[in-house]
Amino acid sequence: MFRDLREKVSTPRRVVAWAALGLLLAATAFLLPRLSPHPLLRLTRDALLWSLVCYGAIRLIAFLLLDPLLSQRKTATPGFARDLLMVALYLLAAGGILREVLQVGLGQLLGTGAIAAAVVGLSLQEVLGNLFAGISLHLDPAFQEGDWVEITGTLRGGPGRETLIGQVEAMTWRTVQLRTENGDMDILPNRLIAQAVVTNLYVPSGLHRRTTRVVVEPRPDLHQGMEKLSLALAGLPHLPQHAPEVVVHSSDLGGAVLELRFWALGFRHGRQGVFQATRLAATVLTREGFRLMGPHGPTPLVVSPEPAPSASLMEELVRQFGLPDHWAGELRSHLRRRTLAPGEGVIREGDPGDSLFAVHRGTLQVVRAEERLEPYTGLFWKPLAELGPGAWFGEASLLTGAPRSATVVALTEAEVLELPKAAFEAALKREPEWLERLVDLMEQRGQEVSEAMAPRESRRAHWTRQVRAWFGLAGPS
Repeated sequence: MFRDLREKVSTPRRVVAWAALGLLLAATAFLLPRLSPHPLLRLTRDALLWSLVCYGAIRLIAFLLLDPLLSQRKTATPGFARDLLMVALYLLAAGGILREVLQVGLGQLLGTGAIAAAVVGLSLQEVLGNLFAGISLHLDPAFQEGDWVEITGTLRGGPGRETLIGQVEAMTWRTVQLRTENGDMDILPNRLIAQAVVTNLYVPSGLHRRTTRVVVEPRPDLHQGMEKLSLALAGLPHLPQHAPEVVVHSSDLGGAVLELRFWALGFRHGRQGVFQATRLAATVLTREGFRLMGPHGPTPLVVSPEPAPSASLMEELVRQFGLPDHWAGELRSHLRRRTLAPGEGVIREGDPGDSLFAVHRGTLQVVRAEERLEPYTGLFWKPLAELGPGAWFGEASLLTGAPRSATVVALTEAEVLELPKAAFEAALKREPEWLERLVDLMEQRGQEVSEAMAPRESRRAHWTRQVRAWFGLAGPS
């Protein structure tokens, strides 16, 4: 149903059509002089025959020489270069036929047609402008077919400047064809592109910073909302040394403009990151009680308060960790229930931390960023482990103060229970004998330390020293 009109004629039919046309012209060239001995008919025959010979020779040169050589060029526009060379060959052949067959000199022709040439030149001003602009784009190739580019300038002839983003589909002697994100094909004259600002979103290769902004109401605890949003943005696929961040950019609409910054690999990866960052900002900020600002003032705030953890939930968690039952009441006052949106970061590799998390519902993933080319060039999360209800993580940071060793992201809407270091301090100082049980948690998880090759007892002793130092407990007497 959606077929390209250029593909309706098959290659065999094209060959047959060209062969039939050649035979028709050859037959005409031979039959015309036989019908009448007039010199004009002989000139017509010679012109037709030499035209067929030149056409066949030029097509043969293109097939055997130009196409194999130009097809290897990756940094320019091989189709455009081929067109220029073919036009030059056709002009050379036409000049030769005029001089040798029709006995017309090029100087004589140009001299007698100066006024006509001026008229034709003025009428072809736009075409020549596109042609020479295309030559400059070819000689200084800032982009190539397949690249995503951002073009800013007067593109439609209006008074203002506008921006167009698309993937370069083709580059010809007259136009550049861009396929937009919506699947439309925009055809821009080379002259407009030569006068515009062109940003190649793929070159130089590597990471490019992308940003999006939201406006929130100013509040004294804005820094806390920014910290939570920054942690949520850890759900964007990123490398550890290029973590997403949130900064106050400016003020507008009576509020603070927050700029969400992250690094993307390729244009489509950046666009997906902008969509996800905007969704997380709208989810996390409103969940934390911040109203977003619009042209008509702050938006209505609809927040569902997080339910306090029940006593039975805390008792279940204590039993899961193998701790004494009477700790449940003491730990419950410190327990925090957190709701997570899909794609939201929970902890980020390398960040400081002092809390333990237990999955109450939903699914989380331990992830690591990797580069892929499909379905598009970008960074994607590679799942290392999946955490469901009943699983816990973050015990190494809770017990030793070590930085987070991995990034954990919510795969689905989820709910986790967070226990900070302060929840265990008083209980451990009162009952230090339960320290060994907490070390068992680390050993159960199989956390590795710098002495990864050391014997099991030596490793356990190392962990025990770390936990005692972190909680300020005295060593065994």
